[in-house]
Amino acid sequence: PRFDLIPFEFLEAVAEVLTCGAATHGRYNWKRGRKDFFLDAWNHAFVHLQKFKEGDRSEDHLAHLACNLAFMVWAVKNGVVSQKDFGTWR
Repeated sequence: PRFDLIPFEFLEAVAEVLTCGAATHGRYNWKRGRKDFFLDAWNHAFVHLQKFKEGDRSEDHLAHLACNLAFMVWAVKNGVVSQKDFGTWR
């Protein structure tokens, strides 16, 4: 893969959110999440998208959305959840 094609601004924004999260919850704490944590990330992603659309500037909602998506990608690729789980949840 061509990692150089990923915009630096995107990486920086995600890194800022993860850095704040690590200070509060510990490094890589999200990797210890169980299935429900990653399925909740789906909901949190939509909340951040909606807040961005509403013009809320209390935090970088697109960066938080990106982190939630990254968590979901990681969870699917590492077998914590399956793509099917997202369609049948609750």
